[in-house]
Amino acid sequence: MILSHEYRFIFFKTRKTAGTSIEIALSKFCGNQDIITRITKKDEQLRSQLGFKGPQNYLVKASKYGFLDILKIIRDGRLRINNHDPASLLTKYIDKEIFDEYHKFTVVRNPWDMAVSMYYWQINGPSNQFSSNMSFKDFINHCPRELLDNSLIYVIDGESVIDTYIRFENLIGDWIDLANVIGIEGVELPKAKSGTRKNKSHYSLIYDDEDVEFIRKICSWEIENFGYEFEDNRF
Repeated sequence: MILSHEYRFIFFKTRKTAGTSIEIALSKFCGNQDIITRITKKDEQLRSQLGFKGPQNYLVKASKYGFLDILKIIRDGRLRINNHDPASLLTKYIDKEIFDEYHKFTVVRNPWDMAVSMYYWQINGPSNQFSSNMSFKDFINHCPRELLDNSLIYVIDGESVIDTYIRFENLIGDWIDLANVIGIEGVELPKAKSGTRKNKSHYSLIYDDEDVEFIRKICSWEIENFGYEFEDNRF
């Protein structure tokens, strides 16, 4: 997640949508007062090699703490803004005026495609949460919903807080358009978090009909609002 006071924007980072690449690119334009959340050690190395700012100002101000938050300090330490935090949580951590007035954007992706990318990331990536032998069906039926439904990040009470959407399917073109909207000079997106999906076949080939309908139900908000369809290449 990136919050820029100079350019007055908030980037909400969705999952498996080139969010880390965008985070790194946006870091180039951040000032000392801007919020930059932490990413993986490997991606931080890439950000450092490019000469961009690293994590900063992600600790929540003490003035935003509630009574229960104070009690949790002993157990969990200071509250932190993390890279996939939902908008509903960020509204508690930053001033309402900033949240309401800054330009908010995110990236959306076909949920059926995204679920397959997430599956390979979880079983082949650095996470030890899921077995490398887990089937796709078992994964989507047992993983936390937030790993499949990106709308949970930017929708509050059924309404999106986003001003501009970047479509993963048109990433470069939409990124260039977004850069013009928020007033930054164009910068090439670095390649981050790649290499965990060895099987490059069309995403539909891993699905059966039951799985298709499961994702349709779980990700109904994005499917309905962006017109995504299951592109069936199984036959």
